[in-house]
Amino acid sequence: MKTAFLKMANSNNSLDATKLTMHNAPVAFSNATVKLKVSIGKRKAALKLPELDLLGHATTPPKRTNGHPEGDALREVLKALRAHPAVSWCERQNTGCAKVDGRFIRFGWPGCPDVLGQLTDGRLLGVEVKSRTGRPSPEQTLFLARIRDAGGVGFVARDLRDVLRELGPL
Repeated sequence: MKTAFLKMANSNNSLDATKLTMHNAPVAFSNATVKLKVSIGKRKAALKLPELDLLGHATTPPKRTNGHPEGDALREVLKALRAHPAVSWCERQNTGCAKVDGRFIRFGWPGCPDVLGQLTDGRLLGVEVKSRTGRPSPEQTLFLARIRDAGGVGFVARDLRDVLRELGPL
C-alpha cells in the first residue's frame, strides 16, 4: 500500500486523494503541524510542501518553465555585467545558423564566447556562460585563453558571483 505524508504548517494547500493533485483549500488551524496520511498505491512516497518564510511566502525557488538553466544564468550574468562600473559595454553573441533564401548562414565561430564586450580601460571582455553542471568546450577554453594572453579579461561565469570575483565588487 503506497502512503504519502502531507505536512501542512499554516498552509492553504490540500491533496485531492482521488486525482492526486494539489489545490488551494482553507485550513482552520494555526501554529500547528498536521500529518495527513493518504493511501495511493503500493509504494511509499513523500509529498513535501515548500517551506515558508516569516511572511508566509514559499522559500523554494519557482520551477523553471523553459527548461534552459544556461539561459537563466546568461540573463543573470548579462544583468551583472551591464551594471558593473568596469564594463563599458557588453552584448550577447548569438551563434548557430539559419536558412535564408534557401542558403544556410552561420553566425559566430567555433569557441565564440556567449558575451563579448569592452572594459572602461579599453580591454576586451569575453565571458562564456555555463549552467552549474556545464563545461566549456576545448574551443571555448582556447578562445578565452587567447583573450587573456592578449591582455583582455576572459572567464567562465555561472552566476553573479563569478562576475564579481573576476571584475571586482560593484
